[in-house]
Amino acid sequence: MTKTTITLAIIFLISIKTFSQDFNEKTKYLFGTFHTQNTTINGVSFGAFPQFKNKQRFVRTNGIRLEIPGIGLIGFMANGSLIRKEETDEIVNGLNISSGTMGNVSFNGITLALVTQSGTENNGLAIAGLWNGMDKSNGIQIAGLLNEATFSNGIQIAISNSTKYMKGLQIGGVNYANEKMVGLQIGIWNKSRNTKGIQLGLWNINEKRKLPIINWNF
Repeated sequence: MTKTTITLAIIFLISIKTFSQDFNEKTKYLFGTFHTQNTTINGVSFGAFPQFKNKQRFVRTNGIRLEIPGIGLIGFMANGSLIRKEETDEIVNGLNISSGTMGNVSFNGITLALVTQSGTENNGLAIAGLWNGMDKSNGIQIAGLLNEATFSNGIQIAISNSTKYMKGLQIGGVNYANEKMVGLQIGIWNKSRNTKGIQLGLWNINEKRKLPIINWNF
């Protein structure tokens, strides 16, 4: 093993330890509020609305996170995208239930929102009554109106689905992959660029052609 390899390995381990410490300075069991900093909560975390601060919070919930009410209750009034590209400062490993969670949150498991929700990452299942917005979605997004993601690896189901980079399946009235689509689009109107897959719908558009019923590119 070369000196360069050893040095890189040490730097990598130190960075992991540092990140872990950010989320584990304090540990609470059974119950705790996510309106805190540098805390891991093993059990049930609760609160109302996120904290709007420039300082990162570094909070982790292992269990159930309850946010009622949440700012996502009025998230449908947002002008533009709900996708959050900031660095993650809260992690939920388990189940998140809210009227609408909006924050720099990474969801690992299941997140359920009555109206809208947005986060930095979804690894699992994200369901919203109206609108889902995730920077990265590795799993399933289901919404009554709109799913959006920068990177989607999995499935999107809604009246309208939008992503920059799609690898998987989109099912909806309108499906859109702005930069790249690898997989399948099923809808009334489908559009994609840099396509490796199939489109099924009344009108299908990719970089090669525009066709009704079925379109493709490989």
